[in-house]
Amino acid sequence: MSPIRTIRVLVVAVLTASFVLPVGAVAASPVKSGGVIAAFEGTWINLAEGWGEATACTSDGLNTQCYRTEQAMDATMSVHVLSMPIVPLSSCASSLRLYRSSSYGGAVLQLTTRSVYINLSSYGFDNDTSSYKVGACNSYFYDGASGGTPLYTGTTTANSSATSMLTGWDNRVSSVYIA
Repeated sequence: MSPIRTIRVLVVAVLTASFVLPVGAVAASPVKSGGVIAAFEGTWINLAEGWGEATACTSDGLNTQCYRTEQAMDATMSVHVLSMPIVPLSSCASSLRLYRSSSYGGAVLQLTTRSVYINLSSYGFDNDTSSYKVGACNSYFYDGASGGTPLYTGTTTANSSATSMLTGWDNRVSSVYIA
């Protein structure tokens, strides 16, 4: 194939690809190591690099979506719950919520993935938890990555919550496990 023909083929391929996505759609998330990529208002953000204007993010382990407020996240989640009659076994029926400030204030990270250690550094939430609400599944909080020790000794059983962490644990949780 001649160099001119090769260039023509590439130009046609690029132009064709630009019309494949519907108007307003976001292309596949960029691949970046070290962070969870989340959708936020039509763009992608790497949570490990910062949340930008987002203050609430939710992840089921496959998809991560961020919102400007917890209320916006809750409103969207209500719509999804109504349209999703079956909860996958890999997901807890209700979420674990970690808050950056005491009394459930500041940014919130909502997680539902079960049976794996979730490293909070990937979500830009390492050593940031000051209060929490546990959903329908028992949860475990760890000081180290991937379930490292020590284990948080506060109550993290199903449907428990705390407006503040036990002494010495504020902004110390690095990974969680949802049973």
